[in-house]
Amino acid sequence: MVYLFERESESLRLETRFLKAQNLYEIIWRRADGTMTRETFNGETSFRSRIAAIQTELEEKHWQNFGPPQLLADGWKI
Repeated sequence: MVYLFERESESLRLETRFLKAQNLYEIIWRRADGTMTRETFNGETSFRSRIAAIQTELEEKHWQNFGPPQLLADGWKI
């Protein structure tokens, strides 16, 4: 899933993925300046907890979700 956030003139893209071959969850932060941060999780519980913490943190820092999440074709099996 891809989540887009905006704050004033800044933008942030969060990608969440499940890597089936490695049985891992990922969160990838992509910033407008081209920097990227990757977080990897062995379990769904820790992954979901981190997503909730990120959402709280972004709200506290006045980031706004921009549009609905977009599904990545290669990142999740539906």
